[in-house]
Amino acid sequence: MPLLKKNSVALLAMLLACCQKVDLAAYSDSPDGISAGATGEAVSVVGTGEGSAAYPFTVEDIRSMPLSASSPVWVIGYLVGTAPSSMSNATFLSESQNQTNILLSSDSLCTDTARCIPVELSSDKWRKALSLPTNTLHFRKCLLVQGIPSRYLYNRKGLRSVSAGLWLDGFDIASVAPQDWNTIEIRN
Repeated sequence: MPLLKKNSVALLAMLLACCQKVDLAAYSDSPDGISAGATGEAVSVVGTGEGSAAYPFTVEDIRSMPLSASSPVWVIGYLVGTAPSSMSNATFLSESQNQTNILLSSDSLCTDTARCIPVELSSDKWRKALSLPTNTLHFRKCLLVQGIPSRYLYNRKGLRSVSAGLWLDGFDIASVAPQDWNTIEIRN
């Protein structure tokens, strides 16, 4: 077996060994404030591009799309930092005290604001559930979040009016192509 194929099989086996299916409907109206929508159907994240929970937009999708949507969409990315009052003040450290927003990127190690989108956390519910100061263990972890694509933080494309969110611990969007996501399950 060629080395590249052998490494790919080993990586997929490791991902399968550490993952389990997440019932997104089970997170509706949960007491910790994290909600994944109220569809009532269990779904897995299986790809990208539609803005649904099963096929969320990526950070790049939001950065490149025209912002004409007024309905909430789902976006998948990594919590990589915060931006107190402006993107020029962005910090990519887990010790941030800013609770008003988070920065999402498609790269868990990102430290470049040009590759991030800001997500406004306008209510105490979402600050508690998603902000970096109250979720330091989720720093650089995968997050599925629902909000309205909007201009935020000095005209940057991002998300506002967050209405749902789900931590996807153990899910690595960078190592498996979206078309192969349906072959793995998500650990929460």
